[in-house]
Amino acid sequence: MKLLLLPSFIRRFTLIILLGPSLAFSFLLFTISILFYPVVFIHRKVSLSKNSSSRYIRFSLMIVWYLLMECLGTIIALFLWVGTMGGYFMHSRSSQRMHALVQYLWASSLLIGVRLFFNARIIFPDCSVFNSGPLLIAAQHSSFFDALLPTVLLGKGGGSIVPRHVLKSGLLLSPSLDFYGNRLPNKFVGRSSTTHDLDISGVYSIGKELHKDACVIFPEGTFYSPKRFTKAIEKLQVSDPERSGKVAQLNHLLPLKPGGILALLSSAPNADLIMIGHYGLSSFGSFKEIINNIPFQNPIEIYVKRIPSSSLPSDTSSCLKFIDNEWLNIDNWLQSKIRNYDCPN
Repeated sequence: MKLLLLPSFIRRFTLIILLGPSLAFSFLLFTISILFYPVVFIHRKVSLSKNSSSRYIRFSLMIVWYLLMECLGTIIALFLWVGTMGGYFMHSRSSQRMHALVQYLWASSLLIGVRLFFNARIIFPDCSVFNSGPLLIAAQHSSFFDALLPTVLLGKGGGSIVPRHVLKSGLLLSPSLDFYGNRLPNKFVGRSSTTHDLDISGVYSIGKELHKDACVIFPEGTFYSPKRFTKAIEKLQVSDPERSGKVAQLNHLLPLKPGGILALLSSAPNADLIMIGHYGLSSFGSFKEIINNIPFQNPIEIYVKRIPSSSLPSDTSSCLKFIDNEWLNIDNWLQSKIRNYDCPN
């Protein structure tokens, strides 16, 4: 988007100004959804639809909640800027930990909204594996909200880890993610192939400076869809036929894009690798899917596996095969959850 091409100060000023009208519009949307509730209720009864009559009200409430959290996150960012003497001590360890704490609380607040308004029940795993670093975290990415999970899991781990993330540059359109994302040692990457080498170099530098912290990457690069999966396999059949035969067994995940994760593993050889998958968040992939699935019926479950650095192969080819196998394990876990919840008989 053109906003991303603007200087950061102008982009942030524009987005903050837009928060007010956006919040007003979201309240209007909530009011309209209440007024039309009787119509939706009657239509549901007449058409025998299984969709909840309150789904539009719930969805509009979630938008209001999200925008309120954006406003709150922006206000706290201002106080933190003042507290660091106008940014002079922004990169101190205490400042980094404070920003990481606020980021954790902000991400947790959005998941609280998912619980309240979408009736989602989130089953968290044992988070003690996130207590100490260095860690490299490869997480499944199939929806708007699953990007919050690694931050929340690290926060629940109770350690002093400051998370780094490899994120899409499009997330800079969120004022809170823009402020905290740029104050913490994150890397925002673009979609353009012309910046690929520069992005990989930036990801490598994050690993070199990881120390005892963690770096989160979403190695699929985008949400899963059958069309994207087919396209990815077709590319691999040309560039790496042997690997394409292996990852073609995936049913619910996209093949990993190896550049970023291999760069991290190469630059931080002493870091343990944590694989994260989830069941129940795939319905958050688009606004239409969200609305059609409100309220959520099945719980959201999270898969976590920590792999010691000593168990990771040292050469690139063997390491990629190892990670592909772990990615297949997540896919098999997802398949088992689908059989349990979606096809109980």
